[in-house]
Amino acid sequence: MKEDGQDFLDHLSGSSSNGFEKRFSQIATKHGLAALLDGSELSLLFQAALCATLCNIAVNGLGGCDGEIKPEREANRINLERVFMMARDRFCTSAGWKSLAAPERETIQRVFLSVFVAEDNLGA
Repeated sequence: MKEDGQDFLDHLSGSSSNGFEKRFSQIATKHGLAALLDGSELSLLFQAALCATLCNIAVNGLGGCDGEIKPEREANRINLERVFMMARDRFCTSAGWKSLAAPERETIQRVFLSVFVAEDNLGA
């Protein structure tokens, strides 16, 4: 096990809230990521996963506008997507990512790095 990876996840799981940090730690632990990635790599994944979550919220109108996607917020959505892509790219250039087998990469992509636009939110 990469000890500093486990230290990173333990730190997140000790968060005082039941928010994103704890959920990330639980899911990463379930998938055995502390044995595959070191603390700095898990931190990069955490940042990218947080950005993916924010993108999903923004592009699907889940952020507090009662499901409404406001056109005037498009610049914010574009910025969130840009920040997500940069964070994902930083993680994907890490040695840990490069050393993962294809099934492990696919799981990480599916669980942490996916951004989906709900069919109802696709333009006509």
